[in-house]
Amino acid sequence: MRIFTRIVQTLFILMGLVLSIFLALCWVKPEILIKAQHYIETGLLKAGIAGFSMILVGIIWFIYWFDYVMKTKSICLDNPNGKVRISLRAIEEFISTKISSQMENIKSMRVKASIGSHGLETMMQIKITSGYNIPELTSQIQELIKNYLEDVVGVERVSHIEIMVTSITPSPDDLSQTETKDENKSESN
Repeated sequence: MRIFTRIVQTLFILMGLVLSIFLALCWVKPEILIKAQHYIETGLLKAGIAGFSMILVGIIWFIYWFDYVMKTKSICLDNPNGKVRISLRAIEEFISTKISSQMENIKSMRVKASIGSHGLETMMQIKITSGYNIPELTSQIQELIKNYLEDVVGVERVSHIEIMVTSITPSPDDLSQTETKDENKSESN
């Protein structure tokens, strides 16, 4: 696939350069356009075959590219009875559901999974409530995700799990304690 893609890309780059040079020469010397028209008229079959083959190669490359894109949006697992594909979206939803059901201190989260050169990569953005040790909490989340992906989903290579805390909001207990302190201050004054 990679060799075919490189060959097609090189072919189309060369064709683009030839076309650019031809158009630049036609702009400088318009009589070249008349000679090219005469060449195409005399070799119509050759020009048609060249054009058709370029279109065909482009279509085949597009099909291979689309197949590659679809394969990178899923993880393929080999079972004794055949292959099983799990979409990255299903993995993202699985992680969101499992983590939010086990960790009550997470207000919201967004999960993005991708396949990298070293395995499955996961990026999470979370909003948490205050009153928790953030390094310890994120370490627990990373360990849970890694265990779920390896044990339940069957992913063999979990590259890394990145967590970004986007918001730390006060817990309802913190808000009630702050209000109580404010009321006590106003009563004493």
